[in-house]
Amino acid sequence: MQKKKDINIEVYDKCHEGDMDYRVKIDLNFFRNVEFTHLYSAVHAEPEDLRFQGGVITTITGYTEWVSLIPPVLSIGWDWELRYENANCQYVKIGPVFSNIAFHMDESLQSEMNEEEYVQRQLDNKIAEIDWNEKILQSITQ
Repeated sequence: MQKKKDINIEVYDKCHEGDMDYRVKIDLNFFRNVEFTHLYSAVHAEPEDLRFQGGVITTITGYTEWVSLIPPVLSIGWDWELRYENANCQYVKIGPVFSNIAFHMDESLQSEMNEEEYVQRQLDNKIAEIDWNEKILQSITQ
């Protein structure tokens, strides 16, 4: 019987590798072709001190988590806020993306921005491609 660690090592190739900070370092071209599926979404609990007050302005916020369908398992998650704008409600991403992803960076890019800025930019671009509003609505209203 193989150890779990040994099985996972076999999955990696030159496009991606594990790192000691538990991020999976992958090539950007590989990432662009990765499809993510909705794992979980939920609403943050309202602070207790606001639960029994009437007529108080509040903000509805929550979080969502998405994972890749192919190995290595990549994870992206972000916080969102429900906003009423232009006569409709929509979920708006707020804050940075949380992920186990890191990218191989060209040396030319390293002089322009730090690695975390680069990762966040690529993750934001990916999120913009995902039709996530409907999945969150379905998840939190079930």
